[in-house]
Amino acid sequence: MIGIDIVEVKRIEKIIKEHVNFLQKVFNEDEIERIRKRKNPYERIAGMYAAKEAVSKAMTTGIGKMSFHDIKIKYIKDMPYAEVFDQRFYLSISHERNYAIAIAKLACKNISKNMEEKIILDEKIKSLWKNREEDTHKGDFGKIAIVGGSLGMTGSSYLSSNAALKAGAGLVYNIVPREIFDLMSIKYIEPIAKTFSNLEEMEKFLTGLDAIAMGPGMGLGEYAKAVFEKVIKMKKNLLIDADGLNILSKNLEFLDERKNFTTILTPHEGEFARLTELSLEEIKNNREKVALDFAKKHKVILVLKGHKTIVTKGEEIYVNNTGNSGMATAGSGDVLTGIISAFMKNYSLFDAAKLAVYVHGLSGDIYAKKNSKTSLRARDIIEKLDNVFNLFEEDKNIDFLMEKETRINESPQYLT
Repeated sequence: MIGIDIVEVKRIEKIIKEHVNFLQKVFNEDEIERIRKRKNPYERIAGMYAAKEAVSKAMTTGIGKMSFHDIKIKYIKDMPYAEVFDQRFYLSISHERNYAIAIAKLACKNISKNMEEKIILDEKIKSLWKNREEDTHKGDFGKIAIVGGSLGMTGSSYLSSNAALKAGAGLVYNIVPREIFDLMSIKYIEPIAKTFSNLEEMEKFLTGLDAIAMGPGMGLGEYAKAVFEKVIKMKKNLLIDADGLNILSKNLEFLDERKNFTTILTPHEGEFARLTELSLEEIKNNREKVALDFAKKHKVILVLKGHKTIVTKGEEIYVNNTGNSGMATAGSGDVLTGIISAFMKNYSLFDAAKLAVYVHGLSGDIYAKKNSKTSLRARDIIEKLDNVFNLFEEDKNIDFLMEKETRINESPQYLT
């Protein structure tokens, strides 16, 4: 059983000013105490009121056969749930502009265990997510190139390419040097290995794609440098990682020749030190400032990887809160590169980077929770992406139901 309700915050504010005993009529002492701790109490009141209405709808009784006080809103680790007599309900309470929206779903008896295991998505990140339309084809989800791989370093581009497909890209091409083409063709099932007899032929092919990620395992030899110079001069949305960043550190002038904010850089602190000529200590002590300054100066989207990865374009900044120490493992950054590249077709580059960093970390968290941090490998992050995307897709389906409920029932019963 599911119930949904929406309440306008301004109407709650108006009612409280007109009816001084409103809180006591609707909420118990514990609930009122929680309301008073909120900086903006009207948002919380509207949310909790909507939650009680949603529970009454889930029970199909409505407020009338039971009182507001019969519905008790409680919390486990700041996650709300409701108790009504001998029944318990999961609650999701959200705020969108001037509205509070609540969903109530009947829970099993062991709600404490389930609530502790429940993953609550970050609301701002969740709002970025786009569910797939039904009437589509693979081109709608992006034709992506991963430019990378070299003798002895085939794993990096292999991970990036497979991560891009797992993250929803429609087509993924791994552009590789001729000496590893046969090997990569055998290794791949869904990604497509491509090699070219000259750089002009490569450039012509890349022109028809939606986005390019360059660097994983590409090496630092003369051929890699020639490929780098050809690709960075193309007028395409571009992500640069790994060896691409090391080549870039010697040629920063290439960045300033590119169109503003069409480039994503994904350095760890060591690579960022080479890009900026700052010491590791300076970077560690001023991560947000040095990231902001670099992104603003060079007009790029910067993803400064590490504990609490930073994403910035020089003005706005996002500090990620997903991920764990188990992800400090070979290939983890290559997986992130693949995820970002998959999002570059249908999101702004800044949103693509934020969403990908969050998804990447959450996938690692899900693996660590079910298995262990110690055993986590880069490929495990790829394997758990479906769990993460399922969370986003389920929430978006609920958002659709909320929109439908809003159209059907613009005004909650108590407020009419």
